[in-house]
Order: sequence, then structure tokens, then C-alpha cells
Amino acid sequence: MSISPSIDYRTLFELYDPLANRPLRLRQKEYDWISAEQAGALFAGRLSKLEHPLRLYAYMGGQATDFLWSATALICISRRVVTLWKEHGFTGWGVYPVAVYDRKGESLSDYFGFAVTGPRIKRDRSRSEIVIKPPPVPGGKSHQVYKGLYFNEKEWDGSDFFLVGGAIVVTQSVRDACKRAKISNVRFTPLVEVEISVDLDKYHLP
Repeated sequence: MSISPSIDYRTLFELYDPLANRPLRLRQKEYDWISAEQAGALFAGRLSKLEHPLRLYAYMGGQATDFLWSATALICISRRVVTLWKEHGFTGWGVYPVAVYDRKGESLSDYFGFAVTGPRIKRDRSRSEIVIKPPPVPGGKSHQVYKGLYFNEKEWDGSDFFLVGGAIVVTQSVRDACKRAKISNVRFTPLVEVEISVDLDKYHLP
């Protein structure tokens, strides 16, 4: 099913890591390592049946929050988040089994790996505004960003969670439910305000 191409991009949000210092940040141990391809498959819901839960270990921060992020596509969410999203009947997401450990090596229960099972849609760069940003530090160089994250609306099936390029996009219903429940360690940015570096084009990212 496709939805109307008339979409208010102010009601769609990028779900992203707020890059806070206090929350735990996760990684794998060398002997638990899985390939980038396998991590991507887990994230996209294509590899949900694991023989054993994927083990993830905290290496930074000290606070257990509703979202736990890593440097890869491996993202964990608390049982509270899972319950909330199920109660609202949100579509386009799933979970896989994980075992999460804090920095002391103690197990943190009630966490799940987060997968986006909604459609993956290419960015439409032609509709973004190119903006020159000032140097981030004195003496640095200015840089260009695409402002606004757009896509071919006909490819969206109406799922509450979906991917545009590498960005996780959610509907306003998801954003509002998370805000009301005070879900921690996650940031929601309206798609019209999302900024993506033009320099990333050299890596042929979607």
C-alpha cells in the first residue's frame, strides 16, 4: 500500500543518537565480533534468528537508559520502549535477542536489539537546500550541508518506522509517544531540519 504523495515533512522525524556522555555506550568484544554485513542484516530485520543472544558490552558512560547506542548499526532498546511501541501498534520495527553488560561486566536485563523492518528508501538530494556552515572551531574551514531530508513518497508504505538512506525515520505518533513516556537517550529532528554533510557524497552513501 502506498500513501498520498502529499506529505508534511514537519511531521516526520529522524530518530538519532543524541551523543550524550552519561549514557552507556556499547561495543562487541573481539571474540563476539560479527561482520558489518551481519550487523546491517540485524538492523534491517533480515537476521532475526540467532543461535545465542548477541553480547554487547559498555565501554563508556555509566547510565543505563532506554536507548543504548554503539558505533555501528547495533542499537538496543529497553523493555519499556518495546512495551510502549507494542501498545500503540506501531509498524516497521522489530527486535532480536541481546545480552547487555555494564562496565563492571554485570548483566543488564530487559534489553533488546532494535531493527527497522519498514521500507528502505533512497534520499532525494534535489529537494534539499545546500547551506554553507561556519567553521566549527576558530581557524577551521566552512563546510556545506544538505538541509532537509526528502525521499520518493510513493515508496513509503505508511510504516511508522522506515529508512531514508541510512537515517531512521519515524512518524509524529512515535515521536509524541516517546516524548510523553520520557523515553531517554534519543533525539528526534524534523526532516525539514536534518542536516547531512555534502562531503559524504564522495563515499557514495545513499
